[in-house]
Amino acid sequence: MNSDAQDKEKDDDKIKSEIHIDREHFTVEVESLTGAQLRQLPTPPIGPDRDLFEVVPGAADRKVGDSEIVRLRNGQRFFTAPGHINPGSHLE
Repeated sequence: MNSDAQDKEKDDDKIKSEIHIDREHFTVEVESLTGAQLRQLPTPPIGPDRDLFEVVPGAADRKVGDSEIVRLRNGQRFFTAPGHINPGSHLE
């Protein structure tokens, strides 16, 4: 097998997943990332004032903690939401 064919075969063996965070597309070449690593993918990174959630079809979406390891799969979707929602003042 020549060098070009070997390189192509190695590229084909790489794990590639197409994921989305807040509708932004990312190609990742690893099997898993921590929540903190996922937060670093967008530019600018997702700040500490926002929570990261995994979209779970047919079930409740799941909050992803920074130290949690997420096994990635093609087509996986994530979204962010404010970490604290302030419904307004309680002044009368």
